Amino acid sequence: MSRVTKPRIFFFDIDNTLLDHRTLTIPPSALAAIDDLKRAGHTVVIATGRAHGHARPFIDQIRPDYAITQNGARILHGETEAFSVPLPRQRLVALFDWMSERGHFFGINDDTSGYLSALTPMTTEPLDTVAMPYQSDRPIHLERDIYQGWLFFDEALDATLIPALREHFPEFELTRWHRWAVDVQLRAVNKWTGCQWVMARTGFTPAQAIAFGDGLNDRQMLQGVGLGIAMDNGHPDLKAIADRIAPALHLDGIARMLEEIRDQMSEIRDQHRAALGSAGVPLF
Repeated sequence: MSRVTKPRIFFFDIDNTLLDHRTLTIPPSALAAIDDLKRAGHTVVIATGRAHGHARPFIDQIRPDYAITQNGARILHGETEAFSVPLPRQRLVALFDWMSERGHFFGINDDTSGYLSALTPMTTEPLDTVAMPYQSDRPIHLERDIYQGWLFFDEALDATLIPALREHFPEFELTRWHRWAVDVQLRAVNKWTGCQWVMARTGFTPAQAIAFGDGLNDRQMLQGVGLGIAMDNGHPDLKAIADRIAPALHLDGIARMLEEIRDQMSEIRDQHRAALGSAGVPLF
């Protein structure tokens, strides 16, 4: 991407944006395109709902400048934790008790594995889709700080259960990521707040930021950046608010969209230079 000259910052989700769940691999075309971005001087950031340990194999392949993990609750710069905000333990326990009283299950993201309040298809199937190990013997949220919880209930209950949860536990944000599972985060923490934290430290503005995502936990991020791109294989509600739709992941969507952006911005840059009658200022 040598023609793309003005540095930008690129945020990439992992699951179903970079990582193909059918093969559990990142397409070589995406890896090559992201390497091109870095060689051209752009900043690359991962923004994932996964914990760092669970995302580590894919972070190592991308080698980003920063990794926003657990939907913004933890941010790492290389191997160093640069930012973190845990869930309030007493309120989290109260939330889990409230759900248990109503016959629902819950879980905890423990970096490389998960704790589940019960091992049933409703709790294990969502974690199986992201190849995450789990156990039900040790309730780790009673022992130490936790950055991300899960609630398990069918999406058919969203219209009634989620409003009730928000009424009783307004400090938490609930984001569905599987038909049986939702993330539990602090309301003031999400991928976009993580992006803002990184931009404040790298000198970029939202107008200079481009983000790729596929799920509902990418909504604020895509709406906040200058160019928000949803994958064609993504959630319909995300595609409805995106600035652009990239081809599906398995159709080399990342590489094709980055090539399209490069070509369009190079054309705009050349037009701008011609209008100025001089070298002008690169727009990208």
